[in-house]
Amino acid sequence: MGSMTITQMLFLGLAAATWLLDGNVLVAFHYRRLGEPWWSGFRPFDFPFKAFNRREWVILALLAVMSLSLMVLAVL
Repeated sequence: MGSMTITQMLFLGLAAATWLLDGNVLVAFHYRRLGEPWWSGFRPFDFPFKAFNRREWVILALLAVMSLSLMVLAVL
């Protein structure tokens, strides 16, 4: 079994950063839109997805596609 190349590690890191960082920014803007404090996302079992509007769902879908695409590039 071989080790990962630098390019693969780069793409995998970009995929993780895209999902984690941009996902957190999306949720922060969601709570801002609702007028709730930023720490509202830390409440257990109070998931933000139940009040997402269409624009936020589209952004979340694009984030998923971008992140998964970067993961596929890491594997190739």
